[in-house]
Amino acid sequence: MAETPTAALVVIGSEVLSAKVQDENGPYAALRLRALGVQLVGIHTVPDREEDIATSLDVLRRRVDWCFTSGGVGPTHDDITPRAVARALGRRVARSQALAESIRALHRAHHGGEEPPEAALRMADVPEGTRLLGDPGYPTLAVENVVMLPGVPRFFRHQLDAIAPLLQAPPWRLASVFVAVGEERFAPALDRVVAAHPAVEIGSYPRFDATDHRVKLTVESKELAAVQAALAALLEALPPGSVVRVEGP
Repeated sequence: MAETPTAALVVIGSEVLSAKVQDENGPYAALRLRALGVQLVGIHTVPDREEDIATSLDVLRRRVDWCFTSGGVGPTHDDITPRAVARALGRRVARSQALAESIRALHRAHHGGEEPPEAALRMADVPEGTRLLGDPGYPTLAVENVVMLPGVPRFFRHQLDAIAPLLQAPPWRLASVFVAVGEERFAPALDRVVAAHPAVEIGSYPRFDATDHRVKLTVESKELAAVQAALAALLEALPPGSVVRVEGP
């Protein structure tokens, strides 16, 4: 069986929970991690409260291979993610000299050679033992299995993409079947196919708009042979003439 690393994302931001800002990082992480062969098991959104962040992390990091955070790593009063991560892991907060130098270099490059203010250098105060991964000029922060990512979508994507080689796993194989009849016409047959092929994930997604199909069925696994076998069984079980088209695997 192909290895499937697991991950969870903690989206940190009272502004997301109050709908002042719409989260873009959760959907991107779901798409990107799936492409990397990583199973995202949950996205949790919490307010800018150290206790809430630490509690969520303490639970999630024990369940997954990678626990990502989004937001709270900047220089302002509500950027408390590093403290919360340290609390969850039982570590001290200390200034990373390597990270401080990266901040200095980045600030100089964008501010005509000026030294950064102390507020900017506070972003180098991180859980003791934090590793700098990915882009050396704008590193991704990781400690144990917790990876701290920025909340700004542009930077979140850059840093997640920069560590993608560390996350890469065997890909999923996906087949999609588009059906012209409603789920009620094949639900019992679908149940039998699902029971007979436990090694694959089978999904059924109805549509109620003006598309050329009423239901999209998906068959997915990291094992190509398992997908092919389940797909063959599914096509045989569907009502005659109901299949509009098949895509993949």
